[in-house]
Amino acid sequence: MTPLEAGAPRAHPGWAACFLLAGAGLALSAYLVGRVFASLVSTAPSGFDLCSVLFSTSCDQAMGDERFWILNVPVAGWGVAYFTALAGLLFLARFMRRSFETEALLAATLLNLTGIGAGLALLGWSWVAHATVCPLCLAVHAINLLLLAALWRAGEQPFPARLRLLRDAWAWLRGSRAESAERARWNLVGLGSVALLAAVAFQWVYVEAAIRRPHPERAPDRAEVVAAYRASPRQELPVTAEDPHLGPLDAPVQLVVFESLRCPGCRDLSGTLSRLRRKFGDRLLVVYKHYPLSSGCNARLARDMQPGACEMAWAAEAARRQARFWPFHDALLATGADAPRAIAEAARRLNLDPARFAEDRESSSARDAVARDIALGDRLNIPGTPTVFLEGRLAQPPTEDVLTILIRYELGRQVAGSPSGERDIMDVGRLRKDRPSKGG
Repeated sequence: MTPLEAGAPRAHPGWAACFLLAGAGLALSAYLVGRVFASLVSTAPSGFDLCSVLFSTSCDQAMGDERFWILNVPVAGWGVAYFTALAGLLFLARFMRRSFETEALLAATLLNLTGIGAGLALLGWSWVAHATVCPLCLAVHAINLLLLAALWRAGEQPFPARLRLLRDAWAWLRGSRAESAERARWNLVGLGSVALLAAVAFQWVYVEAAIRRPHPERAPDRAEVVAAYRASPRQELPVTAEDPHLGPLDAPVQLVVFESLRCPGCRDLSGTLSRLRRKFGDRLLVVYKHYPLSSGCNARLARDMQPGACEMAWAAEAARRQARFWPFHDALLATGADAPRAIAEAARRLNLDPARFAEDRESSSARDAVARDIALGDRLNIPGTPTVFLEGRLAQPPTEDVLTILIRYELGRQVAGSPSGERDIMDVGRLRKDRPSKGG
């Protein structure tokens, strides 16, 4: 064997499989983290929905489940750090030749076994807690299992030799086995570099999660919130399948929100509604009503408070006719551009049919739909936007803590024998109010 052959990394199909699987796991974990972060600030995250394409169902609600957050980081974020560490170990093992290959492969195998154990524990807990697991998360677990086989093939060492190496490494860590200072130093440098790389990836996810999640404030007094809510008169709010909505029309609790698409407070409420939908699932129906704060279509206003809000409302109705209302709604709330540019950019990004969109936004049916919502808001004498009605009662202020208290109160109130709504929310997980479905 020539010196060049002795120093070159060995080619083996196991290596290609290791890099491919680690890269796939890292890419899927990063995508899941991105969807989680997007869902924190949007009721219906825009962009490519891989879960819907592959499995004909969205994974957003499952991924956003608060129970899948560990130490203020989503499980997918831990996956990013985990696969980053594995990729780093594989890189060192493959490209540092013989000086670190054995130790790096051993560390990667042990880390992989730890990841498999954690994944199985998480799946078991999900089954016990009746938590929904998204198909993409199952794909990541499958990749992890396949990675164990690929790591084993890449090592090309018999099982007794690997056990002996593991025993020697443990003895060295305990200080009962001598090893050359230079080799030990390089081992520590290599493993430390990988650990630092994983820590950087984890820190990025942690900081991004902290920025996007709402900051805790002083919890409102439950008794005061419920008393103010019960003092508000119950109003009749017509809801049909034609209204933009999230959740089943026969959900036990109905939340109706009046918004203007140029309203900064509505942008904040959008993230709150997204988190409430994840928290309560199909027990909560969110219904959208237009109330643009512009004198261009709202005669109640003496001056044009939000120029372009009427045009945005008509455009949102046109987007609804192409089943893209919520992504369009979120895109308009997120932009600071003027109405014409914001509408054009949102329509282009969501791939709306240009001719149909232009025709629908100018149609009398779109304008009539907005006008009906405005008339309803006028009849209710809403104070501004956003205004939220829960089960026909005004819910103020519409913060996440207040709305959570009131939704739990309404769910508990519907439980037989609990008129005051004091029963735990878990008792009503399967409850459905006898509200007739209006289709859709």
